[in-house]
Amino acid sequence: MDNRKIKRNVLQCKLCGDIIESKYTHDFVTCKCKKCFVDGGKEYVRYGAENIDDVILLTEYEDDENGQT
Repeated sequence: MDNRKIKRNVLQCKLCGDIIESKYTHDFVTCKCKKCFVDGGKEYVRYGAENIDDVILLTEYEDDENGQT
């Protein structure tokens, strides 16, 4: 289990280019083409897509030096 504190729960859809962010718990957000989603806000990271290779996970954590994992 990942115990790092989430700073921003963000991903980018490679299909439509949208960068989407879940800002609070159970904030289920989809991109404009509806092919991927992000959920969980700062409580948990949950994301998905029809093809997981179509997303770039951009989630930032408090303890990251460069802001990404």
